[in-house]
Amino acid sequence: MTSSQAEQLLRNTIRRKHFSLSTEETYVGWLLRFMRYVVKLPRGLSSEKKLEAFLTALARDEVSASTQNQAFNALLFFYQQCLGQKLEGINALRAKREATVRRAPAVAEVRRLLADVRDEGAYPVRLVIKLIYGCGLRITEPLALRVRDVELLNSRLIIRRAKGGKDRVVALPCSLAGEIKAQLEVARLTWQRDVAGQVPIKLPTRMEKKYPRSQWSWNWAWLFPQNAPCRDPRSGRIVRWHQLESTVQRAVRSSCRRLGLEILPHELRHAYATHTLNAGQNPRAIQQAMGHKSLETTMGYLHAEALGVRSPLELLAA
Repeated sequence: MTSSQAEQLLRNTIRRKHFSLSTEETYVGWLLRFMRYVVKLPRGLSSEKKLEAFLTALARDEVSASTQNQAFNALLFFYQQCLGQKLEGINALRAKREATVRRAPAVAEVRRLLADVRDEGAYPVRLVIKLIYGCGLRITEPLALRVRDVELLNSRLIIRRAKGGKDRVVALPCSLAGEIKAQLEVARLTWQRDVAGQVPIKLPTRMEKKYPRSQWSWNWAWLFPQNAPCRDPRSGRIVRWHQLESTVQRAVRSSCRRLGLEILPHELRHAYATHTLNAGQNPRAIQQAMGHKSLETTMGYLHAEALGVRSPLELLAA
């Protein structure tokens, strides 16, 4: 099987299973990298041995554990789901996952960032960043909001198909209700122009086939639409997509440069967890708001037990 044939087989399988475009591109990237590597190996090796050698090479290159696991999952998917081949007994050198402490900016740093950050390229980036911190969202989650996901009367947002394919509900800060309402009006103008110009909204694949009229529905319009239509890389059609992550990343980077801070957009989600836990809010409620599988993950943001240990140096000074 040639590289192009393997790539097309993988893409077809991923699309049939309705995986996201980002997952498709990631898996294809690892498959092509793997195929370039195995041509250097001796002929006659089993698939397991080839995968072992590749993963070991990644570990020796000192990639992170998450990167190596991503490669393993992509190749395992190709063998099992595309080729129907079950792999067993893979014994590769694995990268070690380090036990790191999640960095959360201090309240004062977040306050300075929110006061300084500016909209990027006519996009409402400041509002997106406030949602990330105010609701504990991943950077992609506010950008993927549709009109139907915003419930102003109930002061809540519905985060759909988040990490792990799960939906969840988060509280919308009352202080953002006015800005959200204004953004809905901006989104409505974009939607009205698209309906008049016959530019459809990009829908999940299953929705496009089952309910084709929904591509013109106001409820399915993006809360943060992209300024210009774009070409869908899968269907080739011109569609309306949502604002890109890069606009948020650039705005935060520019603001941090001006302020002399070092904050990444995802660290605002860490700050949400840390600041709410430190304020004494219910950890299980925070777990649900953040979409964590385990309460232990949520409690990883709180280091109260370690901080409660009195240093022996203080005892000497007493």
